[in-house]
Amino acid sequence: MKVFKKANLSNNWKCHICGKSDDKEVVFIGIVGTEKGNNKEVMQVHLDCINLFYDQHWGLMYQHV
Repeated sequence: MKVFKKANLSNNWKCHICGKSDDKEVVFIGIVGTEKGNNKEVMQVHLDCINLFYDQHWGLMYQHV
């Protein structure tokens, strides 16, 4: 996962997790169902808003919200 130092604040962007437009580190998250060949649409979210967990039993990665 590539981390970008600053958010793209154009078009009144807000983080989809916290709802704020703070200019801090962000990552791109792929949007399911938008794949076209090797391309897909993404959304940017603040890196520190991501709260991921991995369940070894089920082989799932998920986020507590």
